[in-house]
Order: sequence, then structure tokens, then C-alpha cells
Amino acid sequence: MPALLLLFLTLAALLSCAGPATEPSTEPAIEPAIEPAIGPPAEPPKQPPILRLENDRHTAPIQRIATDARGRWIASASHDKTLRLWDAASGKLLRTWRLPIGDGDEGKLYAVAMDPKGDWIAAGGWDRDDSIYLLERASGRLLQRLGGLENVINHLCASPDGRWLGVSLGGDDGVRVFEAAKTDSQYRFRQVFADRGYGAASYGCAFDPDSQRLVTSSWDGKLRLYRRSSGEFRRIEEARPGGGKQPYAVAFHPQGTRIAVGFGDTTAVQVVDGRDLTPRYAADTGGIEEGNLGSVAWSADGERLFAGGRYHDGSGCPVLTWDDGGRGARFRWRAADNVVMALDPLPGGNLAVGAADPALLVLDARGRKRVDLRVRIADLRGQYENFRLSADGRQAAFGLGYGGKDPVRFDLASRRLERDPSDNRSKGITPLAAPRTEAAGLTPRNWKNDTNPELNGKPLVLEPYEIARSLAIAPDGERFVLGTEWSLRLFDDRGKELWRRDVPGVAWGVNISGDGRLAVAAFADGTIRWYRLADGEPLLSLFVTDDAKDWVLWTPGGYYDASPGGDRLIGWHVNNGKDALADFYPVGEMRKCFYRPRVVAQVLTELDEAKAIDNALAKAGQPATPVSPQDCR
Repeated sequence: MPALLLLFLTLAALLSCAGPATEPSTEPAIEPAIEPAIGPPAEPPKQPPILRLENDRHTAPIQRIATDARGRWIASASHDKTLRLWDAASGKLLRTWRLPIGDGDEGKLYAVAMDPKGDWIAAGGWDRDDSIYLLERASGRLLQRLGGLENVINHLCASPDGRWLGVSLGGDDGVRVFEAAKTDSQYRFRQVFADRGYGAASYGCAFDPDSQRLVTSSWDGKLRLYRRSSGEFRRIEEARPGGGKQPYAVAFHPQGTRIAVGFGDTTAVQVVDGRDLTPRYAADTGGIEEGNLGSVAWSADGERLFAGGRYHDGSGCPVLTWDDGGRGARFRWRAADNVVMALDPLPGGNLAVGAADPALLVLDARGRKRVDLRVRIADLRGQYENFRLSADGRQAAFGLGYGGKDPVRFDLASRRLERDPSDNRSKGITPLAAPRTEAAGLTPRNWKNDTNPELNGKPLVLEPYEIARSLAIAPDGERFVLGTEWSLRLFDDRGKELWRRDVPGVAWGVNISGDGRLAVAAFADGTIRWYRLADGEPLLSLFVTDDAKDWVLWTPGGYYDASPGGDRLIGWHVNNGKDALADFYPVGEMRKCFYRPRVVAQVLTELDEAKAIDNALAKAGQPATPVSPQDCR
């Protein structure tokens, strides 16, 4: 799975603010210019609509950001599978792009670049056809799709003159360069260069101020420097920068004389020569031992060096700054609560920051927040024993804040949300139970934030780099659910996997109802989801806003119940093929077809959505819901 290394780097330390590098290939594989792998648009089979959260903010980590040269706009690419454009001065959301998506990781965005003039934006990530999407900023239309890039798109970089687009790829597939040619006011991109001589994934690329040199990083431990000569890009240098084994982000100094390097495996920040990659100096990171400072950037005037990453100082993940171009005193700017994923300089010493909270920030030259766009979802990290269920699974208690803070209780029977709930029987409130994590004959270990969970001393098999986050043992003591970065898994008492389900985000909490019928999980996207324990079939999903004012509860088929106005929080994503942008229909616009509280109420009784629909609608004398949301508009 080519995106595993990227996902591991992104999510490995979400509680606090990387796989091994392989030996590089000894044979370079630089190719001459070729035509891009576009081909005629293919009309794929029609895909069913997909229900998605929507609250005008990102709901999953922001992996990358990009800005124009004048600092007017910020584009953000997120694991929530949306690309968004913001006004850099006010933080106003200007546009949301919905690219083709699918189940699991399909459609997650890991990379974005913007033409310095702001004419076009490029985005890519996990896509079965390994595609880059080129978009016109002003109109929002899709200009072109570049497919067949051979691996996940980890990073994109635009040259200062807007002519070149660099692409860093996963696996050992190296780097590509595309030329952006404008004819009759229409941009078209064609591949002009490829270097496949890499020994591991590339996560960074940057052009020099003259747009003649390109530097890339790779987890094979090397930086590579290319120069455009006689109309072609050629590799002229490669070197191990020191400081770490996994160079991640790279940034050219505004004068082109130096390159800053951040690492995925250490807190070092190195500066190398921009002409031959020889070491110049290292920024002072003394006393910073944990995490990393993988993201780096220079201020627009080159006087300051910035870095951030998984380093957590106890109050959050800061941006570190050094005067004198990285040689001087170190300062700490308060930034995100979670991993600092991306940095991009803005004019006047300002800095744009993308974080895994998710958060999008603009800091001024003194580190003060001028724009602070935080997630509007519950922070379900660290729930553990605070994630509690009634015996029948119809009541769930959880915290809207980290570690179970700001507790609420949701009652599915009455569809009532209560703040600061109590288990006091004298008040007539049903007691709720925390997840069971030990039982006779079952001794799970290393299930909390670890890649090597065990049962009775034997390893449980996960994907490489997959991190266990939560666990709950069934009432019979013979099965347990393990929540991880990427899945929910049910195991038996011998450690045999019985079922596995892909999940919408990290499974921070999991519990099993006392009657043994339901598994319920709390996810990083702010949702609580109910599953049939026998086979993992999804049954219901609940989203509560972080202020507990609104909620929406829905079935996999889209039937829903909601607080007044809560139906604005989800909608149908409708793909229109690989070569077109998707449509989005808020469920509130289709209330007459999909607002069915009776269906929602029946799902946990029947443990089957189809039976719940038949029973509830038959009793109410209501017609069946149209298959397609478009039919309901």
C-alpha cells in the first residue's frame, strides 16, 4: 500500500502533536521528455453517492498548504478529501473543490501547489489512477487531470515563474516535472522530466528563485539537485545532508544560495548549499529531543528560518523561528494543538501554517495569530474509559474535548443530547459502562498507541505502520474489538481476525454494548458510529458539533434525524467520473425524501437498515427513498 509511509508520518503522534529508509537504487533512471499519461476520458460505471461531513472547515488533518506570491490566497489539501481556498487576510472560505473519491483512502489529498500568480492550483494524493488535478483558481473549473503517475502524490511544488510543476512520489518512483504552457488563455500541462532512480519515497521538492534548479528529498536519505540546462532538467548533485536519515521538507532561501531541510526521524534542521548540497550549518535545536521538525520554510525576506512538526512542548505543537537565517537565536511561536504539517511564507514576515488538528493559521511577524481557523468537531482523542455505553447501546457518553473533557450524553431513543451527564441512579439516568479491557484468559497488551499489539503474548497482525489506538472486550470474554489508525477489527480469543472495517479516521475510542450486539467507536472526524458486532456492518453515525448545539444522526443509506439546522452538517458527494469535479448536495435540500426519524429509531432494534426501512415506512405509509439524491431535488 504505497501511502502507508505518508500516513504513518502524518498520524503516528496525533496524541502528542516512520518507517525505515531503504537502500537507494544504484542505477539512475532519468528519462527524457515524454507526453503526459492522459488518454481519452473514460466513462466509469456510475458510483453510488457518498455521504460526507461538511461544516465549512476541514474535518481531518491538513496535509499541505500553498499560497500565491502576493499572499492573497491559501489553498489547503486535507485527508477529509476536500481542497479549499481561503482569503489569507480574513480567513474567509472562498471555494471548496470536491475531486473524485471512493472508499477508504481513495481521494485523500496529500499535496497542493499554487501558481505564483494564482492562476492555477494543482492537487493530488491517494488516487487509484495516481492523478494530479489542475484547477483554475478564479473560475474553479477543472483544467486537466494528469493520470498514471505510478504512485501516490506526496508533494507538489510550483516554480516561481509558474512554468514548472514538480511532483514527489511515493514508493521508489522518484520525481516528475511538468511544464505549464498557456495557449489562448488555456493552460495545458505536459510531462518533461522523470527521475525514477530513488530508493524510497520522496516527500519534498522546491524550485530556486530563478526556476532553474529543483531540489528533492527522499527517505532513502538523500537530497537530489537538478538544473535546467539546454532545455532539459538534469541531476547534478546528490548528497546525504546529515542530521537525520529521513529528509522530509526542503525549502530554497529567497536568494537561492541555501536550502533548509527538515527530517521525519529527528528534530534536526539542517541548511545546505543551494548549488552543491554541501553542509553549511544547523539551526540550534538543543533540548528538543522528541518528535520532529519536519516542515521548514524561510521568511519572505530570508532573514528568518521556520520549522515545525511533531515536536510538542507540553502546551501544543509550536513553530520554531531562528533569526539571522537560522544561525541566530531561537524563538517559539504558539501555533497548533497537533502536528504542524506545512509552512508557507507570506509577505511582510507573515507565515501560513497547516496542522493536523485540523487548523489553518496565519501568524504575523511577531507570531501573533491573524487567522485562526480551527476544527468545529469534537476532539475525541484520549477518550478511553470516558467513552461509555448503556447495556443496549442506545445511550453513549463521550467528551467533546481531549481526554473526555466537556462530557455529553446522547440518547438514541429520545434523540436527546445532554451536557455534563451523570450516572446517578437517583436521577433516573441509566448507568453507562466504560470499555472492558481485561478478561479471564484475555490479556491484551500494547493496544494503546502502539504498532505491535499483542494478545496473551502473541502479536496481532496489522498492516505495516498501523497503530493500535483503542480496545474493548465483548461481554462473553471471547472476542474483542481493536480500533486503529485505519480500521476496526474484531478478534477471537486466539487472536484470529473475524472481520475488518475501514474507518473514516483514527478510532480513538471503542466500546461494546452490554448485550453484546453492538460495537461503537469514536473517530477522529468527530463521529460516533454504531456497528453490528457479529459482522461489522455499519448501522448508524452521529455527529455533534463541538459546542453541542447541533447534531445529526444518519444511516448508511442516508436516512437521518437531526436537531433544528443540524441537517446542514452532512451531504451527498456525487462523483461524475475521473475527469470531472464531483457534485455535493446537502441533505437538508432533500429533507422530504431522507428525513426519516422512524427509520433511524428502528435500526438498532432490527440491526439491519433494510428491515428498519421496511418496518418504519410501512407503518408510516411513506414511500421509499429515491435511489439517487439527484432524483429528490
